[in-house]
Amino acid sequence: MHQYPEQVRAEFADWFASSYDKEEKDNLLAEHWESIDAQYNKLQTRCSYKNVQDKIHRKEATARRVAIMRSVMNVAAVVVLAVAVIAAVKMFASASHQVEWNEIYVGPGESQTVELSDGSSLCLVAGSRLIYPSSFEKDVRKVYLSGEAFADIAKDEYRRFVVSTEQIDVVVHGTRFNVRSYEANSEVELMLFDGAIDMQTKSLKHNRTVAMRPGDFIKLDKRSGRITYDYIKSDKLGISSDEQRLTFINSRLGDISMQLERLFDVRIVIDQSELADERYYSAFVNNESLDKILSTLKQNGKMSYYWRDGAIHLCYNK
Repeated sequence: MHQYPEQVRAEFADWFASSYDKEEKDNLLAEHWESIDAQYNKLQTRCSYKNVQDKIHRKEATARRVAIMRSVMNVAAVVVLAVAVIAAVKMFASASHQVEWNEIYVGPGESQTVELSDGSSLCLVAGSRLIYPSSFEKDVRKVYLSGEAFADIAKDEYRRFVVSTEQIDVVVHGTRFNVRSYEANSEVELMLFDGAIDMQTKSLKHNRTVAMRPGDFIKLDKRSGRITYDYIKSDKLGISSDEQRLTFINSRLGDISMQLERLFDVRIVIDQSELADERYYSAFVNNESLDKILSTLKQNGKMSYYWRDGAIHLCYNK
């Protein structure tokens, strides 16, 4: 890895440590492990093993035997690490195929629309990160998202489009949908406006694929793995591709507060931990102010709020 620039090594380290493409990485690691014999012949392996075995069985002090065992384990750890890195680098290189990858981060209080090479577009909400190629492969179009985006995907009957997040993959051919999948949030939300998509879970004990139709709203609870379904007419809640929309459908106050922090670049503190699990239904489509949003949430639930030391504090109504 030292022959690569520092930035590439850092990006590789993040990618290798992530849960993305875990199964494919595991398979390649296994394949490379099985190929070790091609580099180290059996005679060398037996000789090395015999030398270590002789050392272990010598009548030496216990401390010496422990030291040898530690040395053997350290060597084994280095070999395994080397195998992992080599296989992962091969996968990283083969997956890239010299395609230029781009990364965009949308800061607090901001939004940004990204136009992709196939005519698709993703409108990113504050606090979101998107990794996407300058051009797509011949068989699949894939991007990686952490955060929230409204996606308008160009139809292509020969190539599916995949929006990959930490918890789910959204598989489409051409459609419009909204996905909210922040790493810090307790839930993943997916709303389909038109077309058809499949939601594929990735991090559950028993993963599932859920086919969605227009109007379907799915919520995946990352704590329990539970999937809940709703059918919602978008005009009823004002849900649209408008960048100013802000909807909370049976959302935990803890997740709502984090979303408001991202959108308004403020700090919000929830005074009682139990309050963070209170759920709310609210829709804001007219670019409402933070104070207006908080006042509406206060009217619809058990929450009150106040300012202290430059932060907003949420607490139970007294």
